[in-house]
Amino acid sequence: MSDSQVNLGEFAEAERICGWILDLCNKEDRPVAMLELCERRKKIGTLGPMLWQSFGAVSGILQEVIDMYPAVSANNLDDQQSQRIFAALGLFLSMAKHPSTGVVLMRTQFLYFLVPLLNLTQKTRPIEHLRLSVLIIICGLLKRNTTEIICYTIAAELIPQLLRQLELGSSMCKILSSFILYRILDSAVGLKFATRRLARRTHLIHTLGRVIHQQTLEPDPRILKHVLHIYTRLADNPQSLEMIQLHLPMQLRNGFFCLDNFPIYDTVKSDLQALNQKVAINPINMHIEEAFYSIN
Repeated sequence: MSDSQVNLGEFAEAERICGWILDLCNKEDRPVAMLELCERRKKIGTLGPMLWQSFGAVSGILQEVIDMYPAVSANNLDDQQSQRIFAALGLFLSMAKHPSTGVVLMRTQFLYFLVPLLNLTQKTRPIEHLRLSVLIIICGLLKRNTTEIICYTIAAELIPQLLRQLELGSSMCKILSSFILYRILDSAVGLKFATRRLARRTHLIHTLGRVIHQQTLEPDPRILKHVLHIYTRLADNPQSLEMIQLHLPMQLRNGFFCLDNFPIYDTVKSDLQALNQKVAINPINMHIEEAFYSIN
């Protein structure tokens, strides 16, 4: 194939992409345009800025999500509707994770239209994928982890939703929710907000305790890692530290998660030691069996 043929092919593809972006403004043409763009989003590095800078594209994608609300709420998504809303969320992800469009997209308050999808309690596969898609979009926003983005996630009342998913969601929802929660708390603004009031501290620390109990029954090293980091970060706040000292689960004190037959991640022992030292509890004994059986 000659260079001229390659260039003509690239030009034709660019024209199709621009045409699909323009079609996002048209309700009749929007479903096909979203699907075509979503299929190519990994190959188009500048798709986020292209969507953002195209008149009516963002509002068209958002309208598509809103139009699906009745079917989503009734847990009655058919295959075509599922394709449309997932394509819309995929295009939002392209904008959210791009360094030049993530913050400006956030300023449109678009997340307020997506967070309600985390409220859904149905356990069906399409609804579960919706929750995961929204959490992935939030992860894309937090790639920059600026104070403005942290404040935005707080204002959108995301923390209660994350705690709900962390306790009741699927394994992947718990992994993403614990990661997002840690990213929020890792900032000074996020930690201050989450620990300022007794009710918030109590909700947070008691939820973490229940998650640790779940981990003894259905262990997942990825969830455990994020939860340990959350505990350690919360211990930087004096009021939270006092509560953690009273309510830190015994499994985090006695080396339960370091037992030989327990699925762990590489740095679990050092993370547990750091947590115990920070909360002024005797560091766990690395002779795990002695430490574990001494309390029985």
